[in-house]
Amino acid sequence: MTLRYLPGFVPGSEHLFHPASIGVLQASGRLAIGTVRVGGVYSPDGSLEESLVIQDAGTVVTVAVIKALSDSGLRPFLAGPMQDGAASLRVGTDYLLTTTIEEISVAKHFGTAETVHGQYFAMDARVRIKFNLSSRSDPNVYSGEMTGTEEEPPSPVGHEIFLPLETDPSEALSVALSRAVGALMLQPGFRQGLPQLIGATPSATANAAPTSSATPSR
Repeated sequence: MTLRYLPGFVPGSEHLFHPASIGVLQASGRLAIGTVRVGGVYSPDGSLEESLVIQDAGTVVTVAVIKALSDSGLRPFLAGPMQDGAASLRVGTDYLLTTTIEEISVAKHFGTAETVHGQYFAMDARVRIKFNLSSRSDPNVYSGEMTGTEEEPPSPVGHEIFLPLETDPSEALSVALSRAVGALMLQPGFRQGLPQLIGATPSATANAAPTSSATPSR
């Protein structure tokens, strides 16, 4: 599967900060390197029809994070590797962001029912990422996890039933990725640690939420 970041998918995640320089380390974690299985497509009897794999997810996530930070107003760049516990930051860099991929998963289950739009299915995609923001003077400006999800078809509202918005597992996973990354820009602790534009007010976002405590540095 090929994942992609959807710029501006999370409302209120753009044009928030003054252009501070921020180094972004290559995303790490057991899912970050090589080809890994992240889910599958299943027939009505539960048997596996197709394994779903991604390649070099660390690069995909890193590119997404850099794009989101840039859209938020910051000046991100790919930082050098860690050396003796410290990142190789160039002169003038204000902050460093480390990213760890905790979870990437997607499952598409076909049902036995047929509709005018084809065979019924249920699909769930999930991306969970751990972030740590540091500065030259503070190693823990912000720390927290973000989880982005996408469920298809959308849950009914009252008596209204919705058709699936996404049918391709890679697209559903791309939505989940975009929610997890974009929602980082809205976290109070993350925002408080960075130079904000006056009057920049984030909007609430659905299907993306912090999954662990965030620790801002005052």
